[in-house]
Amino acid sequence: MQMQMQLQSRSLLWLFLLVINGLGGNAYRILFMGPFPAPSHWMWLEHFQRDLLKRGHEVTSINNHPTKTPHENLTEIILNPTFDIPKHFPKKNIFSMRFASDFQNLQMWWLIGQMTTEHALQDVQVQRLIASQDEHYDLVILEQFFHEAFLMFGQKFKCPVVTIGTMGYADNMDHAMGILTPWSVIPHLLLPHTDQMTFTQRVYNTYLSVYDAAMRRWWYLPRMQQIAEKYFGAAIKGALPHVHDLERNISLMLINSHRSVDLPRPSMPGLINVGGAHIQPAKELPHDMQNFLDNATHGVVYFSLGSYMKSTDMPPEKTAQILQAFGKLKQKVLWKYENASIGQLPANVMISKWMPQNDILAHANMKVFITHGGIFGTQEGIYWGVPMLCIPLYGDQHRNTIKSVREGYARSLVFSKLTVDDLVRNIEALIYEPQYKRSALEVSQRFRDNPMHPLDEASFWIEYIIRHKGARHLKSQGAFLPLYQYLLLDILGCVLLALFLTVWLPWRMLRRVHRWWSMAAAKAQAQEVKKQL
Repeated sequence: MQMQMQLQSRSLLWLFLLVINGLGGNAYRILFMGPFPAPSHWMWLEHFQRDLLKRGHEVTSINNHPTKTPHENLTEIILNPTFDIPKHFPKKNIFSMRFASDFQNLQMWWLIGQMTTEHALQDVQVQRLIASQDEHYDLVILEQFFHEAFLMFGQKFKCPVVTIGTMGYADNMDHAMGILTPWSVIPHLLLPHTDQMTFTQRVYNTYLSVYDAAMRRWWYLPRMQQIAEKYFGAAIKGALPHVHDLERNISLMLINSHRSVDLPRPSMPGLINVGGAHIQPAKELPHDMQNFLDNATHGVVYFSLGSYMKSTDMPPEKTAQILQAFGKLKQKVLWKYENASIGQLPANVMISKWMPQNDILAHANMKVFITHGGIFGTQEGIYWGVPMLCIPLYGDQHRNTIKSVREGYARSLVFSKLTVDDLVRNIEALIYEPQYKRSALEVSQRFRDNPMHPLDEASFWIEYIIRHKGARHLKSQGAFLPLYQYLLLDILGCVLLALFLTVWLPWRMLRRVHRWWSMAAAKAQAQEVKKQL
């Protein structure tokens, strides 16, 4: 019933939007760019692109993954070859490693950002677009994920820029919109802390945040500038602006964050939360999967490592342990396994190369979602109220896992230490201990409680930026102020100087008068003594 009402609400909203478009809406030309090669990133971004196409806009898309649903208004520039992430960051190392330091993670993102940016910009089709003289776009949309050199496309086509932040908020997003992140209550992007940090946590948060800000401004962005000048220098007349300045001119940032699961923080009109934008009403499952789920008397456990790390990449001994653990469960198990065969399967286990995750998690018989802790899958698990067993491998997965466990709807395991008994015990705890399901349903209700679907809100603001030619009225001038002015240090300096002069000058004058008076008195006394002699 609730799903039917949601579908009716979306239909009415679409009808309203179509009427508005018919009354005076315009179709715009949009350059949509997702240069990072990870499939999960593009699977999320493509929801925004698809929605813009539905609204009648003409989209040129630069990405690594050809669409499965061609559209007459879509022109694709597919980066070929795709950047080979495993060549530089071998998957076998990811399965065996423990959590790396936050500083190492930052350096890894900066490095992979530079490598994937240059790889994409040297693509022949992209270079042809950069060199073009007759192309026109009303808006540039870019995934905000360590590809700042791409902001130069906004300068190239003299149009506003909108970014989509895949991983959530980062301090540099606040700064670009005119806010200084309050490190006393807002932990760094990589940290799982709450807004009630201990003294030690606040010290570390400040240290990491200062390191990030300084290295990003004086080491990372200059390298992005070099890449931008290398590929855009000949195509744009005059001196190129610095990517730091282009970042501060971004008109709108759509952030993968949601008030129900992320900390409250200062905001600006140009910062819009769109967490959950990829989650749609459940569709009918393939016939074999539907029967498998419908006939699961004791429920179903679903296991997926996401779109980048694959189950087939796991060490054979871990695969054997997982199969053994699944065979001990009363529940049926759906496992996203990328080969057609895995050997002898327990009777309760079904594998498939591809699984419609959102639709599976929506099924009433779903009991536990075993996940790597990626942000998109975590949001789907939250939306459908499914308790999760998180096995984080790298990046933000550790942060997401800690937050999920803290909220009470998840448990966690370390992949390198995983055993059969640990896996069985944690799965059964999530199924049979009712507090996990209660917490999952509670956070699900909060996550679903939105004034409108996040994807509809995102598209509204994208079109708003185009209609109002960048919407400068949404941009705080604080983004352009020097730090000393933003913090009123110049005013504080004047006040301190005034106080200094007000107190110090009279005090100095009084001392001089006192010294003169003392010297005069001593001289008079000496003369008096001399007379007496």
